[in-house]
Amino acid sequence: MDKDIEELKEKLKDYYGTAMTNGFPMAVFELSEVDELSDDEIMEKAESLGL
Repeated sequence: MDKDIEELKEKLKDYYGTAMTNGFPMAVFELSEVDELSDDEIMEKAESLGL
C-alpha cells in the first residue's frame, strides 16, 4: 500500500506542477500541501481529480 500512496503522491505533484506551469499559479498551494496529506486524503484527492 505504501508504494501505491507514493505513486499517487508523485502523480498529484505532476498534476499540480503541470497546472502551475500552464497558467494556473494557484496550483502551487496544492502542490506544497501534497506531502502533508494523510494517506486517506491523498486517495480522496487523487480520486476527485480522476487520477
